[in-house]
Amino acid sequence: MFRFATVAGIILIILFVITQLADDSREYREVDTSVALTQLDKSNVTEAQIDDREQRIRLTLKKGVEVDGTEDVTKVMTKYPARATDQVFDKVAAAKGMEKFNTKVTQDSFLMSTLGFLLPMVIFFFVIMYFFSRMQGGKNGMFGFGGNRAKLLNKETPTNTFEDVAGADEAVQELDEIRDFLQHPARYEELGAKIPRGVLLYGPPGTGKTLLARAVAGEAGVPFYTISGSDFVEMFVGVGASRVRDLFNQAKENSPCIIFIDEIDAVGRQRGAGMGGGHDEREQTLNQLLVEMDGFGDRQGVIIMAATNRPDILDPALLRPGRFDRQIPVGAPDLKGREAILKVHARNKPLGPDADLTSLAKRTAGMSGADLQNVLNEAALLTARVNGNIITADALEEAVDRVIGGPRRTSKVISEQEKKVTAYHEGGHTLAAWALKDIERVYKVTILARGRTGGHALTVPEDDKGMYNLPELFARLVFAMGGRAAEELVFGLPTTGASADIEQATKIARAMVTEYGMSPELGPVKYGEEQGDPFVGRGGSGSLDYSPEVAATIDQQVRLLINKAHDEAYAILKENRDTLDVLAEKLLEKETLRRPDLEVIFTDVVPRERLNFFDRDTKHPADGREPVKTPVELAIERGEEPPKRVNIFAPVRRREPENQDAGNNGNGQGAAGSAGAGNASAPGLPGTQQDRPNVPVYGGTPPPAGWTAPGWPPKDTGSTHGSAAAPAPAPAPRPEGQSQPGSQDGQGNARGQHPGTANYPAGSPDFGSKATGIGSDGGNGPANIPAPPKMPWDRQGGRHHQENSGSDATPTTVMPSAGQQQELRGFRLPDNEQPEHTERSENAKNADNSDDKGAQMHDSDKDSVVKRNEDNSAWQDKPDTNEER
Repeated sequence: MFRFATVAGIILIILFVITQLADDSREYREVDTSVALTQLDKSNVTEAQIDDREQRIRLTLKKGVEVDGTEDVTKVMTKYPARATDQVFDKVAAAKGMEKFNTKVTQDSFLMSTLGFLLPMVIFFFVIMYFFSRMQGGKNGMFGFGGNRAKLLNKETPTNTFEDVAGADEAVQELDEIRDFLQHPARYEELGAKIPRGVLLYGPPGTGKTLLARAVAGEAGVPFYTISGSDFVEMFVGVGASRVRDLFNQAKENSPCIIFIDEIDAVGRQRGAGMGGGHDEREQTLNQLLVEMDGFGDRQGVIIMAATNRPDILDPALLRPGRFDRQIPVGAPDLKGREAILKVHARNKPLGPDADLTSLAKRTAGMSGADLQNVLNEAALLTARVNGNIITADALEEAVDRVIGGPRRTSKVISEQEKKVTAYHEGGHTLAAWALKDIERVYKVTILARGRTGGHALTVPEDDKGMYNLPELFARLVFAMGGRAAEELVFGLPTTGASADIEQATKIARAMVTEYGMSPELGPVKYGEEQGDPFVGRGGSGSLDYSPEVAATIDQQVRLLINKAHDEAYAILKENRDTLDVLAEKLLEKETLRRPDLEVIFTDVVPRERLNFFDRDTKHPADGREPVKTPVELAIERGEEPPKRVNIFAPVRRREPENQDAGNNGNGQGAAGSAGAGNASAPGLPGTQQDRPNVPVYGGTPPPAGWTAPGWPPKDTGSTHGSAAAPAPAPAPRPEGQSQPGSQDGQGNARGQHPGTANYPAGSPDFGSKATGIGSDGGNGPANIPAPPKMPWDRQGGRHHQENSGSDATPTTVMPSAGQQQELRGFRLPDNEQPEHTERSENAKNADNSDDKGAQMHDSDKDSVVKRNEDNSAWQDKPDTNEER
């Protein structure tokens, strides 16, 4: 395009120069028509020439005149209208003293007339043809719109690595295999294995899908193209398909490489009648993408990665094997994952001595990696706001509240009556939860206004549950109705502050009846099927696939559950009315109470037994026998070390550096051959290595003698594998989940260790308890637990490695120098929000040492919508907003 514009400009300049040189009127000065006619009247003209075509008259004067400040100008010219041609000719003819005058009539030749007519049309035709050729067969299309907008990440581009990823060990392992295939494809090809052509990362927003892609870009060592799904579609028809072709052509030229499409649902939405006809631009783009991913064309060495948080609306043809062979879920992290994420984001932040990331991880259940990063960032901002130099535990506490409920509304004027109602309302939630056995204890309750809330009660579950039974769900209903019951008990009239509680309770009760089959009258039947809407994709709306009679029964069962929960909450509060008054008084005084203070207030509260809120189903009663015990429970009873979860890939991947070293030495040996003399045979098989054909030691059991397959045995490289050695006896059978005797690496580390424990050292807080069985913290747990194994990505001290620290070191507390010890400054909550009682009860301490804890908020103004986890039908509280009270 630039070349064409340059040539056209040069041609125009040449034509302008030729025109100027051919103009014979350059020596004449332009004057007004009245001046020229005056000179004719004065007979001051010696020579005149009339140009009929240009309607211009040129005069040569006897005496010069002044023109634009120039004196003695003898040659002038002027123009006249066509209708005045006769008058001008008469004046020239009547002028006296004129030596001669002439009339010039210009007539173009037929050739020039034809060229003047056809030349613009020819130029316009060639310009149009040029643009059309660029749109259809060119690389970038019209004005470059058809060119892809993918960004190529090279070594100079700042990227992440697997060391920056925490809380997603399974996803990292799957993606690390792709990186390994691109860098060392030989050992996969010898087995006839083909790397997945496409990898789809899906999960809720903020869980690290794009971060994983950036880590792959930093680790792959091959060209990495990144593009958004919305970059394919533009206003011009055919641009999306052209960009897809251009992207894959560019990738094939630089293979092996990786293409990452972020938010692929923008272009990969399911096709249907409601999405437009066959000429829909997005559908054409999707069709071209499907062809490029797995069509007649060859794309060897090009791997597609994509990320989305809406896998349910993607086209089925896009998800089939051959296009996206591997689909990796990236969900919210568990306790260990949250702690690892917090350690990664706390690397460059000065944490105070009272800042405990383990406790913070327990209070943030359900938060994604982006939420956790925001918590630490908010804590740093709060510290900077008070001109502090360390991040304190109070800063982390306030940051969690800000992320969950929003900033404080200190300027809002609240009447004393409203404060009193809010105190009893939140106290009702807290007391109702404390008096039940099937719900977590309240960690913190406050009447401070945040965002759109007037207060909230925060519970701390003992673990990240995946399943809830009937009593546990009913306890949540009682917890939700505790606020309204307190208002009725104390003031006699409920307020609008319980609207969000009622909505939450209704959703839980309806799900219990229609989704989980917990109503004996309706039975284990799911009522209500989701119907896909072609305009919004699958899962757009629901339909009633049951009769009106069943709908009435569902409503009756929902009302039964909520009414019984309401009655139970009212009974709890009435029974403990004195305790409720003490709690409300303390809330009005301090505005925020934490668990140490609540334990003192609720000393006399006795948890109630489970209720019989449904008539028991006599057809399917429990037989009264105890269920079997898990291996961990049996080990704890025997006083033994709990078995560790075995990672079946860890022993295989640890031998990878040996294979690479052997290959680099040029001897062509595998891990078995590089071991030299004394190398034992494969586990479970007698005999020596030389009794069997050449077998690449990639893990697993070698094939039996005489077994053949295409590509097997591998080609002989001219080297022998191993040497004669004494046969190793087959190992004795072992219980599942326990490490195999003798399966240790050179440092004596057990190979059965779960890879995620490599990030949690033995001295980490709350990891030395007998419940976890991981590490030791001053004698609380077994002291002889072997160190966790190294994974391939644990380079230079592990994925969460820090400068000047060991491979398994926790993020050290960053403290100012010795000279600044007296000047430590950080964020601190007001004195009235500090707990009065710091001594914890034994039950509370044991609860804090549980495996997994998190935060769940229940407030009077915020809708804590309970949603079902898609993978394991777990309930998680997701805060939603409601209007102010």
